[in-house]
Amino acid sequence: MSSISHNIQNSLLNPLSNIGSGLLLRVFKPFRIGDFIEVDGKVGSIEKSGFQKTTIKRIDGTETKVNNTIFYKRELHNLSAKNIISLDLTIGVSYQSNMTKVKDEIMNFFTQNHQVLNSPKAKIQVSKIKNDFVELSVKPWCLLDNFLELDAKLEAQLVQYLLSKNVVIEHKQPVFGTNKMLA
Repeated sequence: MSSISHNIQNSLLNPLSNIGSGLLLRVFKPFRIGDFIEVDGKVGSIEKSGFQKTTIKRIDGTETKVNNTIFYKRELHNLSAKNIISLDLTIGVSYQSNMTKVKDEIMNFFTQNHQVLNSPKAKIQVSKIKNDFVELSVKPWCLLDNFLELDAKLEAQLVQYLLSKNVVIEHKQPVFGTNKMLA
């Protein structure tokens, strides 16, 4: 009987909290239609802001609807207002490496690079656990004007820096070895 009561409470409270959040979005206006934002891992432009949900058009052209409570539960970055964007780097680190040292070295590398922003702070998290290494997802921030340049070279520079600090890196393997042939 309590699970039925719990389900009824959730079905009533979730829409009400989304509507309350929708009203707060209208009052505080953290973004406008057309602004480029990042929230809860979703990046795109605001297409429509309703009372319960906001529609975001992603970079690939697809649209996603986000509950308005997400804008208050997660960190919102209005990239249009700040002219900033997050880079998405992937680094494979061997289990032999001290992960605390790896994280510290990554952050040191970013502080030495004048094109990487100190705020918002870069995020470093494990994205995959493999047999021989851990795949880290590293997301530093930069000005939109520097994005293409950094996107093309920053990951390789970070790998070289980590190697110089004796961090054991898992190098990316080609999809097909030299001995394999396609039919």
